[in-house]
Amino acid sequence: PAATAGERGAGAARGIWNNSALLLVVGGSRQVTQPRRARRGATPRPGGGSKAPSSHSSSSSLRCGCGGGGGGGMGFVGVGMGSYTTETTYKYVGFGAGEFDYIAPKPGFPCLPILGLVLLIVVIIIVIILLIPAPETTTPTPIGPPGTCRIWGDPHIETFDHAFVNNFAEGEFWIVKSKMVWIQGRYLATPYTNGLSATHAIAVGGPFLLGHTIVVGPMDNGQILVDGQPVLGGFGSMGVAGVATLRYDDQGIVVDAAQAHLQKNIVHMDLPLNTQVEVMRWANHINVRITMTPRVGGQDGDCGNFDHNPSNDQTGMVVSGNECLFHHMTPVRPSPEHDIDECIKNDATKYHMALRTCQATDDDAKNKNSRKYACVFDVCFAGPQYA
Repeated sequence: PAATAGERGAGAARGIWNNSALLLVVGGSRQVTQPRRARRGATPRPGGGSKAPSSHSSSSSLRCGCGGGGGGGMGFVGVGMGSYTTETTYKYVGFGAGEFDYIAPKPGFPCLPILGLVLLIVVIIIVIILLIPAPETTTPTPIGPPGTCRIWGDPHIETFDHAFVNNFAEGEFWIVKSKMVWIQGRYLATPYTNGLSATHAIAVGGPFLLGHTIVVGPMDNGQILVDGQPVLGGFGSMGVAGVATLRYDDQGIVVDAAQAHLQKNIVHMDLPLNTQVEVMRWANHINVRITMTPRVGGQDGDCGNFDHNPSNDQTGMVVSGNECLFHHMTPVRPSPEHDIDECIKNDATKYHMALRTCQATDDDAKNKNSRKYACVFDVCFAGPQYA
Protein backbone atom coordinates (compact mmCIF):
# COMPACT_ATOMS: atom_id res chain seq x y z
CA PRO A 1 0.00 0.00 0.00
CA ALA A 2 1.12 3.51 -0.68
CA ALA A 3 2.99 5.12 2.19
CA THR A 4 1.53 8.15 3.79
CA ALA A 5 3.23 11.47 3.58
CA GLY A 6 4.08 11.22 7.27
CA GLU A 7 5.75 7.83 6.80
CA ARG A 8 7.79 9.15 3.91
CA GLY A 9 8.84 12.16 5.96
CA ALA A 10 9.77 9.97 8.92
CA GLY A 11 11.81 7.71 6.67
CA ALA A 12 13.66 10.71 5.24
CA ALA A 13 14.40 12.04 8.71
CA ARG A 14 15.79 8.68 9.89
CA GLY A 15 17.86 8.15 6.75
CA ILE A 16 16.27 4.71 6.10
CA TRP A 17 16.50 3.73 2.40
CA ASN A 18 15.80 0.86 0.11
CA ASN A 19 19.13 -0.91 -0.46
CA SER A 20 18.03 -3.30 -3.19
CA ALA A 21 19.47 -1.25 -6.08
CA LEU A 22 21.46 -3.06 -8.78
CA LEU A 23 24.62 -1.71 -10.46
CA LEU A 24 25.33 -3.26 -13.84
CA VAL A 25 28.91 -3.28 -15.20
CA VAL A 26 28.93 -3.03 -19.00
CA GLY A 27 32.12 -2.66 -21.04
CA GLY A 28 34.15 -1.64 -18.00
CA SER A 29 31.90 1.29 -16.96
CA ARG A 30 29.07 1.33 -14.49
CA GLN A 31 25.64 1.85 -16.05
CA VAL A 32 22.78 3.25 -13.98
CA THR A 33 19.38 4.52 -14.83
CA GLN A 34 18.65 8.19 -14.46
CA PRO A 35 15.04 9.18 -13.66
CA ARG A 36 13.16 12.31 -14.43
CA ARG A 37 12.11 14.42 -11.46
CA ALA A 38 8.55 13.47 -10.28
CA ARG A 39 5.85 15.66 -11.77
CA ARG A 40 3.06 17.21 -9.79
CA GLY A 41 0.04 14.93 -9.71
CA ALA A 42 2.05 11.79 -10.42
CA THR A 43 0.60 8.58 -9.12
CA PRO A 44 2.29 7.46 -5.89
CA ARG A 45 3.95 4.02 -5.97
CA PRO A 46 4.36 1.48 -3.24
CA GLY A 47 7.32 2.21 -1.02
CA GLY A 48 6.95 5.97 -1.34
CA GLY A 49 7.78 8.48 -4.05
CA SER A 50 6.23 9.11 -7.37
CA LYS A 51 6.01 6.91 -10.40
CA ALA A 52 9.48 6.05 -11.59
CA PRO A 53 10.49 7.84 -14.77
CA SER A 54 11.65 6.15 -17.91
CA SER A 55 15.39 5.62 -17.73
CA HIS A 56 18.40 6.06 -20.03
CA SER A 57 22.00 4.92 -19.79
CA SER A 58 24.97 7.10 -18.81
CA SER A 59 28.60 6.30 -18.13
CA SER A 60 30.47 7.29 -15.00
CA SER A 61 33.83 6.69 -16.67
CA LEU A 62 36.04 9.72 -17.60
CA ARG A 63 35.85 10.94 -21.14
CA CYS A 64 39.15 11.92 -22.86
CA GLY A 65 39.81 14.08 -25.91
CA CYS A 66 38.16 17.12 -27.34
CA GLY A 67 34.55 18.25 -27.54
CA GLY A 68 31.79 18.07 -24.89
CA GLY A 69 32.11 16.10 -21.71
CA GLY A 70 29.20 13.74 -22.56
CA GLY A 71 25.85 13.28 -20.77
CA GLY A 72 25.40 13.71 -17.02
CA GLY A 73 25.13 10.77 -14.58
CA MET A 74 24.31 9.87 -11.00
CA GLY A 75 27.15 10.11 -8.52
CA PHE A 76 27.56 9.76 -4.77
CA VAL A 77 27.63 13.19 -3.13
CA GLY A 78 27.54 12.28 0.57
CA VAL A 79 24.93 11.37 3.15
CA GLY A 80 22.34 14.08 3.48
CA MET A 81 23.68 15.99 0.48
CA GLY A 82 21.74 14.53 -2.48
CA SER A 83 18.13 14.38 -3.66
CA TYR A 84 17.93 10.72 -4.80
CA THR A 85 18.37 7.30 -3.24
CA THR A 86 18.99 3.91 -4.86
CA GLU A 87 16.39 1.28 -5.64
CA THR A 88 16.05 -0.71 -8.80
CA THR A 89 16.18 2.79 -10.27
CA TYR A 90 17.08 6.11 -8.73
CA LYS A 91 14.10 7.60 -6.92
CA TYR A 92 13.59 11.18 -5.94
CA VAL A 93 13.09 11.40 -2.16
CA GLY A 94 13.37 15.10 -1.58
CA PHE A 95 16.25 17.54 -1.22
CA GLY A 96 18.74 16.46 1.46
CA ALA A 97 17.11 13.04 1.98
CA GLY A 98 19.37 10.84 -0.23
CA GLU A 99 22.99 10.00 -0.92
CA PHE A 100 23.02 10.67 -4.71
CA ASP A 101 22.32 13.69 -6.85
CA TYR A 102 22.47 14.70 -10.48
CA ILE A 103 25.95 15.88 -11.51
CA ALA A 104 26.10 18.03 -14.64
CA PRO A 105 28.75 17.04 -17.20
CA LYS A 106 31.92 19.16 -17.32
CA PRO A 107 32.48 21.07 -20.53
CA GLY A 108 35.22 19.68 -22.78
CA PHE A 109 38.23 21.54 -24.16
CA PRO A 110 37.72 23.68 -27.26
CA CYS A 111 39.84 21.38 -29.40
CA LEU A 112 39.94 23.19 -32.74
CA PRO A 113 41.37 26.52 -31.46
CA ILE A 114 44.12 24.71 -29.52
CA LEU A 115 45.09 22.53 -32.47
CA GLY A 116 45.16 25.60 -34.68
CA LEU A 117 47.46 27.43 -32.28
CA VAL A 118 49.83 24.44 -32.06
CA LEU A 119 49.93 24.19 -35.85
CA LEU A 120 50.71 27.91 -36.15
CA ILE A 121 53.62 27.61 -33.68
CA VAL A 122 55.06 24.64 -35.62
CA VAL A 123 54.86 26.58 -38.90
CA ILE A 124 56.62 29.60 -37.33
CA ILE A 125 59.45 27.40 -36.01
CA ILE A 126 59.94 25.77 -39.42
CA VAL A 127 60.07 29.17 -41.14
CA ILE A 128 62.67 30.45 -38.64
CA ILE A 129 64.86 27.36 -39.17
CA LEU A 130 64.68 27.79 -42.94
CA LEU A 131 65.61 31.48 -42.73
CA ILE A 132 68.68 30.95 -40.50
CA PRO A 133 71.76 30.69 -42.77
CA ALA A 134 73.51 27.32 -42.55
CA PRO A 135 77.13 27.33 -41.31
CA GLU A 136 79.81 27.31 -43.97
CA THR A 137 80.65 23.71 -44.71
CA THR A 138 81.88 23.90 -48.32
CA THR A 139 85.64 23.60 -48.74
CA PRO A 140 86.95 26.36 -51.02
CA THR A 141 88.33 24.94 -54.26
CA PRO A 142 92.15 24.94 -54.66
CA ILE A 143 93.40 27.24 -57.42
CA GLY A 144 97.06 26.27 -57.50
CA PRO A 145 99.78 24.05 -56.03
CA PRO A 146 100.85 24.32 -52.37
CA GLY A 147 103.35 26.98 -51.36
CA THR A 148 105.46 27.88 -48.33
CA CYS A 149 105.85 31.05 -46.28
CA ARG A 150 108.79 31.51 -43.88
CA ILE A 151 109.06 33.93 -40.96
CA TRP A 152 112.23 34.44 -38.95
CA GLY A 153 114.26 37.05 -37.08
CA ASP A 154 112.81 40.44 -36.36
CA PRO A 155 110.69 39.40 -38.34
CA HIS A 156 111.64 38.87 -41.95
CA ILE A 157 109.10 37.17 -44.17
CA GLU A 158 109.43 35.24 -47.39
CA THR A 159 105.88 35.21 -48.73
CA PHE A 160 104.10 32.44 -50.63
CA ASP A 161 104.91 34.37 -53.81
CA HIS A 162 108.64 34.60 -52.79
CA ALA A 163 108.71 38.29 -51.97
CA PHE A 164 110.90 39.34 -49.03
CA VAL A 165 109.23 41.79 -46.68
CA ASN A 166 109.79 42.97 -43.12
CA ASN A 167 107.55 44.01 -40.24
CA PHE A 168 109.43 45.58 -37.35
CA ALA A 169 106.37 46.96 -35.54
CA GLU A 170 104.90 45.59 -32.29
CA GLY A 171 101.36 44.23 -31.98
CA GLU A 172 99.14 41.46 -33.35
CA PHE A 173 99.22 41.12 -37.13
CA TRP A 174 97.60 38.84 -39.66
CA ILE A 175 100.01 36.28 -41.10
CA VAL A 176 97.29 34.46 -43.09
CA LYS A 177 93.68 35.62 -43.33
CA SER A 178 91.30 33.72 -45.58
CA LYS A 179 87.68 32.67 -45.36
CA MET A 180 88.60 29.44 -43.56
CA VAL A 181 92.19 29.80 -42.27
CA TRP A 182 93.21 32.33 -39.60
CA ILE A 183 96.89 32.61 -38.58
CA GLN A 184 98.05 35.58 -36.48
CA GLY A 185 101.44 36.65 -35.17
CA ARG A 186 102.35 38.61 -32.06
CA TYR A 187 105.46 40.73 -32.73
CA LEU A 188 107.34 42.12 -29.71
CA ALA A 189 110.70 43.84 -29.27
CA THR A 190 113.41 41.81 -27.52
CA PRO A 191 116.45 42.93 -25.49
CA TYR A 192 118.66 41.62 -28.31
CA THR A 193 117.17 43.32 -31.38
CA ASN A 194 117.89 47.01 -30.69
CA GLY A 195 114.22 47.89 -30.28
CA LEU A 196 113.10 45.91 -33.32
CA SER A 197 110.36 43.36 -32.91
CA ALA A 198 110.60 39.60 -33.36
CA THR A 199 107.87 37.00 -33.66
CA HIS A 200 106.96 36.24 -30.06
CA ALA A 201 104.01 33.90 -30.64
CA ILE A 202 101.72 32.52 -33.30
CA ALA A 203 98.00 31.72 -33.05
CA VAL A 204 96.08 29.41 -35.41
CA GLY A 205 92.28 29.24 -35.56
CA GLY A 206 89.30 30.18 -37.68
CA PRO A 207 86.46 28.17 -39.26
CA PHE A 208 88.72 25.36 -40.47
CA LEU A 209 89.50 24.48 -36.81
CA LEU A 210 85.80 24.63 -35.86
CA GLY A 211 86.40 27.36 -33.29
CA HIS A 212 89.46 25.79 -31.63
CA THR A 213 92.72 27.74 -31.22
CA ILE A 214 96.38 26.73 -31.03
CA VAL A 215 98.96 29.19 -29.66
CA VAL A 216 102.74 28.59 -29.54
CA GLY A 217 105.24 30.90 -27.82
CA PRO A 218 109.02 30.84 -27.07
CA MET A 219 110.83 28.66 -24.55
CA ASP A 220 111.60 31.20 -21.83
CA ASN A 221 108.31 33.08 -21.55
CA GLY A 222 105.80 31.21 -23.70
CA GLN A 223 103.76 28.01 -23.79
CA ILE A 224 101.90 25.67 -26.14
CA LEU A 225 98.18 26.30 -25.61
CA VAL A 226 95.10 24.60 -27.02
CA ASP A 227 91.88 26.51 -26.36
CA GLY A 228 93.73 28.47 -23.68
CA GLN A 229 94.99 25.39 -21.79
CA PRO A 230 98.70 24.46 -21.57
CA VAL A 231 99.60 21.20 -23.37
CA LEU A 232 102.74 19.27 -24.33
CA GLY A 233 105.01 20.35 -21.51
CA GLY A 234 107.57 17.98 -23.06
CA PHE A 235 108.10 16.17 -26.34
CA GLY A 236 105.06 14.16 -27.45
CA SER A 237 101.95 14.34 -29.63
CA MET A 238 98.21 14.88 -29.26
CA GLY A 239 95.02 15.41 -31.22
CA VAL A 240 92.88 18.54 -31.14
CA ALA A 241 89.15 17.68 -31.11
CA GLY A 242 89.54 15.39 -34.12
CA VAL A 243 90.45 18.26 -36.46
CA ALA A 244 94.20 18.67 -35.95
CA THR A 245 97.30 16.84 -34.70
CA LEU A 246 100.24 18.34 -32.79
CA ARG A 247 103.68 16.78 -32.56
CA TYR A 248 106.46 18.30 -30.45
CA ASP A 249 110.02 17.05 -30.95
CA ASP A 250 113.57 17.98 -32.01
CA GLN A 251 113.18 16.89 -35.63
CA GLY A 252 113.01 19.07 -38.75
CA ILE A 253 114.84 21.71 -40.74
CA VAL A 254 114.94 25.14 -39.14
CA VAL A 255 113.95 28.25 -41.08
CA ASP A 256 117.02 30.26 -40.00
CA ALA A 257 120.20 28.34 -40.83
CA ALA A 258 122.14 30.50 -38.36
CA GLN A 259 120.41 28.55 -35.57
CA ALA A 260 120.84 25.05 -37.00
CA HIS A 261 123.53 24.19 -34.42
CA LEU A 262 121.22 24.96 -31.47
CA GLN A 263 118.94 22.53 -29.62
CA LYS A 264 115.73 22.19 -31.63
CA ASN A 265 112.25 22.44 -30.11
CA ILE A 266 109.80 22.23 -33.00
CA VAL A 267 105.98 22.07 -32.91
CA HIS A 268 104.50 20.40 -36.00
CA MET A 269 100.80 21.09 -36.73
CA ASP A 270 98.87 18.93 -39.20
CA LEU A 271 95.74 20.95 -39.93
CA PRO A 272 92.68 20.70 -42.19
CA LEU A 273 92.72 21.87 -45.83
CA ASN A 274 96.16 20.32 -46.35
CA THR A 275 97.77 22.98 -44.14
CA GLN A 276 100.95 22.41 -42.13
CA VAL A 277 102.55 24.81 -39.66
CA GLU A 278 105.99 24.30 -38.07
CA VAL A 279 107.08 26.50 -35.18
CA MET A 280 110.74 26.61 -34.01
CA ARG A 281 110.79 27.67 -30.37
CA TRP A 282 113.88 29.63 -29.35
CA ALA A 283 114.66 31.35 -26.05
CA ASN A 284 112.76 34.61 -26.60
CA HIS A 285 111.24 34.36 -30.07
CA ILE A 286 109.95 31.85 -32.61
CA ASN A 287 110.43 31.15 -36.31
CA VAL A 288 107.62 29.79 -38.47
CA ARG A 289 107.13 27.79 -41.66
CA ILE A 290 103.61 27.59 -43.17
CA THR A 291 102.68 25.31 -46.07
CA MET A 292 99.22 25.59 -47.61
CA THR A 293 97.24 25.66 -50.86
CA PRO A 294 95.76 28.81 -52.46
CA ARG A 295 91.97 28.57 -52.69
CA VAL A 296 89.00 30.36 -54.15
CA GLY A 297 88.22 33.48 -52.13
CA GLY A 298 91.84 34.55 -51.78
CA GLN A 299 93.84 35.49 -48.69
CA ASP A 300 95.96 38.26 -47.24
CA GLY A 301 98.39 38.96 -44.42
CA ASP A 302 102.16 39.16 -43.91
CA CYS A 303 102.62 35.94 -45.93
CA GLY A 304 101.12 37.70 -48.95
CA ASN A 305 98.01 37.19 -51.05
CA PHE A 306 99.30 34.03 -52.82
CA ASP A 307 98.37 35.26 -56.30
CA HIS A 308 101.80 34.41 -57.81
CA ASN A 309 102.70 38.10 -58.02
CA PRO A 310 105.42 39.03 -55.49
CA SER A 311 105.24 42.75 -56.26
CA ASN A 312 101.92 43.29 -54.48
CA ASP A 313 102.68 41.51 -51.18
CA GLN A 314 102.55 43.86 -48.19
CA THR A 315 102.82 43.62 -44.39
CA GLY A 316 101.29 45.37 -41.41
CA MET A 317 97.65 44.15 -41.46
CA VAL A 318 96.64 44.73 -37.83
CA VAL A 319 94.27 42.26 -36.12
CA SER A 320 91.04 43.84 -34.81
CA GLY A 321 89.90 43.12 -31.26
CA ASN A 322 86.88 41.01 -32.16
CA GLU A 323 89.00 38.72 -34.38
CA CYS A 324 92.02 38.32 -32.09
CA LEU A 325 92.91 34.68 -31.34
CA PHE A 326 95.23 35.62 -28.48
CA HIS A 327 94.01 35.99 -24.90
CA HIS A 328 94.73 39.72 -24.89
CA MET A 329 95.80 42.46 -27.28
CA THR A 330 99.19 44.16 -27.45
CA PRO A 331 99.22 47.91 -28.15
CA VAL A 332 100.50 48.53 -31.66
CA ARG A 333 103.81 50.39 -31.78
CA PRO A 334 105.26 51.50 -35.12
CA SER A 335 108.62 50.11 -36.10
CA PRO A 336 111.79 52.17 -35.49
CA GLU A 337 113.07 53.89 -38.60
CA HIS A 338 116.20 51.93 -39.50
CA ASP A 339 117.73 51.08 -42.84
CA ILE A 340 121.11 49.92 -44.15
CA ASP A 341 122.16 53.44 -45.17
CA GLU A 342 122.07 54.32 -41.46
CA CYS A 343 124.43 51.41 -40.79
CA ILE A 344 126.82 52.54 -43.57
CA LYS A 345 126.85 56.08 -42.21
CA ASN A 346 127.24 55.27 -38.52
CA ASP A 347 129.48 52.18 -38.62
CA ALA A 348 130.95 51.35 -42.02
CA THR A 349 133.13 48.67 -40.45
CA LYS A 350 130.09 46.80 -39.17
CA TYR A 351 128.41 47.17 -42.56
CA HIS A 352 131.32 45.54 -44.42
CA MET A 353 131.50 42.82 -41.78
CA ALA A 354 127.80 42.21 -42.41
CA LEU A 355 128.41 41.93 -46.17
CA ARG A 356 131.11 39.31 -45.57
CA THR A 357 128.91 37.41 -43.11
CA CYS A 358 125.98 37.37 -45.55
CA GLN A 359 128.01 36.58 -48.70
CA ALA A 360 126.23 33.18 -49.13
CA THR A 361 123.40 35.05 -50.88
CA ASP A 362 123.92 36.76 -54.23
CA ASP A 363 121.07 39.24 -53.85
CA ASP A 364 121.50 43.00 -53.85
CA ALA A 365 122.10 44.15 -50.27
CA LYS A 366 120.31 47.45 -51.02
CA ASN A 367 117.15 45.73 -52.25
CA LYS A 368 114.75 45.63 -49.31
CA ASN A 369 112.93 42.70 -50.89
CA SER A 370 115.95 40.41 -50.80
CA ARG A 371 117.30 37.88 -48.34
CA LYS A 372 120.71 39.60 -48.37
CA TYR A 373 119.16 42.89 -47.23
CA ALA A 374 117.46 41.04 -44.36
CA CYS A 375 120.72 39.37 -43.36
CA VAL A 376 122.80 42.57 -43.47
CA PHE A 377 120.09 44.44 -41.59
CA ASP A 378 120.15 41.86 -38.78
CA VAL A 379 123.93 42.01 -38.45
CA CYS A 380 123.95 45.81 -38.40
CA PHE A 381 121.17 46.29 -35.85
CA ALA A 382 121.06 43.04 -33.84
CA GLY A 383 124.46 41.39 -34.18
CA PRO A 384 126.27 38.71 -36.21
CA GLN A 385 124.55 35.92 -34.26
CA TYR A 386 121.35 36.79 -36.16
CA ALA A 387 122.91 36.66 -39.64
